Amino acid sequence: QDFAQNRIWWINSAGSSSGMAELRKLSWRARMKRRFLFHLEYSIVMMMKCFDVGLRAMGPIFVCFAITLISGVIWTWFTYILHKISDEGTWLRYFHLAIAFTLIFNVLYNYIATVLTPPGFPTDEYEDPPVDIEARTAEAVQFHIDGFGRWCKKCRKAKPPRTHHCSICRRCVLKMDHHCPWVAQCVGFRNYRTFFLFMFWLWVGCIYVLMTMAPSFLLHFRVRRHNQEQSAVVFSCILAFSVSLAVGFLLSWHFYLILTGQTTIEWYNNRMRSAEAKKAGMVYHNPWDLGNNTLVPHAPTDLHVQVTTK
Repeated sequence: QDFAQNRIWWINSAGSSSGMAELRKLSWRARMKRRFLFHLEYSIVMMMKCFDVGLRAMGPIFVCFAITLISGVIWTWFTYILHKISDEGTWLRYFHLAIAFTLIFNVLYNYIATVLTPPGFPTDEYEDPPVDIEARTAEAVQFHIDGFGRWCKKCRKAKPPRTHHCSICRRCVLKMDHHCPWVAQCVGFRNYRTFFLFMFWLWVGCIYVLMTMAPSFLLHFRVRRHNQEQSAVVFSCILAFSVSLAVGFLLSWHFYLILTGQTTIEWYNNRMRSAEAKKAGMVYHNPWDLGNNTLVPHAPTDLHVQVTTK
């Protein structure tokens, strides 16, 4: 905020005669400080824009890399592990094959569906409530229950509730949770279900890989053989263990968000509003969290922050 105010002051001062006179009255050190802050802010903004462009361009690379890693673990399991944990033609072999194909189908299907399904974007016809475009662009005065202005200055469109602008996708996203580089787009209203199911089946698949590969992985420390099989098994186990920890934490986090009726962005905003309500002697209630009330058929339509006094 200080950077923005300094930038506005510098531009306004440099564009008027009175402003130039004020600049001359400043000491050399003060002018250098303001100039440094101005260029520092500009550099930070440009770096953030470059980061957004780079992350957007590298999205397909992340997707191909993820599919390659998943395919490598699948190939290792079928090539080196399956014949060790079950004999051919036995019921145990069919049992492991059924589990393996179930996991492979659900992981790949939900991942590809998340990548190919748009998260959802506001329509051009949406406007709530109708208002002058120029006035809305100048100052967003209408706020909905998530605490954000409902007019996007970048898209120049009205935004439905729970909609946010993504600087990487350069569009407003319905019920935006976050931008995920591993799916090369945002996770939002239309692809959140498949994203959650992908994390669930991926975590289950990692646990299954660790359980079936554990004997071969431990054998590597007793009998050190530097061959392709041992290298593939060790790499797959380390990868499955790392992914299980990361995805397990993320899965637990999104399970909590689902239970409380929030997105990741709304969680940050709700924390701030809870703190503000607490200072005022009130308790903030997330309007989208229906709690234990099973009689409520849908989310509330009230567009104002809901707080109650203690």
